Amino acid sequence: MYFNQNEIGTRVRDLRRRRGLTIEKLSEELNYSHSHMSKAEHGVHSYSVDLLIDLAEYFNVSLDFLILGRERTNHHLKTRLRILIQELITIEERL
Repeated sequence: MYFNQNEIGTRVRDLRRRRGLTIEKLSEELNYSHSHMSKAEHGVHSYSVDLLIDLAEYFNVSLDFLILGRERTNHHLKTRLRILIQELITIEERL
């Protein structure tokens, strides 16, 4: 695994579009220049650590997701869900 600024830009663009934001609006919201945001999103420039933190907070995603594409995992929730599913199967079998 390695740092790939093009992939980061793609993830940021997808997050931005899902919110219905233009690069101009996102730049304004985060107080960064339109030019820098556009070039970073297209992989021409790298995102600074400060900007990555601002983006993660703005979009409520982890830095792991922005940088590496890893989704947040909630192991304890998955474990609890598996237990509940098994309990439902047991209840259904009794009926």
